[in-house]
Amino acid sequence: MRATDASYLAGFMDGDGSIHFQLVRQDGYRFGFYIRASLSLSQSTPDRNGLEKIQTLIGAGYLRDRGTGMSDLVITSRPILIEVLTAVEPYVIFKRRQVQEALRILRRIRRGLSQDEFLEIAREVDAFSALNHSKTKRIFTADVERHLQGMGLLVPVTTPSTSLVEGMETPAVQTVNL
Repeated sequence: MRATDASYLAGFMDGDGSIHFQLVRQDGYRFGFYIRASLSLSQSTPDRNGLEKIQTLIGAGYLRDRGTGMSDLVITSRPILIEVLTAVEPYVIFKRRQVQEALRILRRIRRGLSQDEFLEIAREVDAFSALNHSKTKRIFTADVERHLQGMGLLVPVTTPSTSLVEGMETPAVQTVNL
């Protein structure tokens, strides 16, 4: 992407864009969830043709009309997101931290993650929602952990503690990944 296009896109993102991560329930996935990343660029529906031009510039994404007089260009392809966010990173002002954190998270998502790695990234997704002041996040890492416990993959185990209280061992609960 040319520097002039990247700087224009950065300004558009700063004003009318958002980066989101979601934990999405999907039975076909190993842990019952996957991490969806998306970049949304919004504009009034009468000016949707500007979003179409940006879609052509990026070469990816889909357009949706919300039915509220607003339209969005949504990009969910992780390789394209990494490419776009890397291009705009030097130019964003208001969303600099979101872009940097999104790139860090995106670069960690890959096939074959261990359960611990997946849960660690899920916690980062939870933390990312605070950057957007999100009030609509519905699925959290705790939901994934409960699901994994229900599958018997993540179980609380009681083990004796080495600390003594009045001469007696006290049980400590720890989580063991199977």
